[in-house]
Amino acid sequence: MSVYSILLVEDHAGFAKALLTMLGQNQNLQVVAVARDAEEAFEKLRTLNVDLALVDFSLPDMTGVELLEKLRDSYPDLRCAILSGHLLPQHARRAIAIGARGYLIKDDPRGILTGIQHILEGEIYVSEELRDLGLSDLRSDLP
Repeated sequence: MSVYSILLVEDHAGFAKALLTMLGQNQNLQVVAVARDAEEAFEKLRTLNVDLALVDFSLPDMTGVELLEKLRDSYPDLRCAILSGHLLPQHARRAIAIGARGYLIKDDPRGILTGIQHILEGEIYVSEELRDLGLSDLRSDLP
C-alpha cells in the first residue's frame, strides 16, 4: 500500500487540527507539514517532496488560487486542491481552470477524503455540493 504525503496550507489552527486528526485515521495519507501562508508553503516545499498540496482558499497574504498559480509555475507536477468554505461556482471554475485537481468544501469531511482519494488517483474532484449547483461539467474541462 502506498503512503501519500500531503502539505496542508491552512491559516486557521482549529480547522488544520481537525483535518490532521481526520486524515491521520487513513493509513495511506500522511500530512508531512502544515503551512499557515503562501510564504511558509514555499519554504516547506524547498525541502519536501509531497504528492498533494491542500490549499485553503482564503489565506492571509494571497488567495489560495493565487498561490496555486505560483505553485503551478514552480512545481508543475505537484497536484493541488483548494479547500474552501465558499460554495461559489465561479471560485471552483477558476481554481480548476488554473490547474487545481480539486475544489473541496471544508464542511464536508467525507467529501474532503473522497476528493483526496480521487485526486491521488489522477482524477479531478469537485465537492458534491458544487456538482449539485451545476458544476458536474468541470471534470470535462481538464487538460
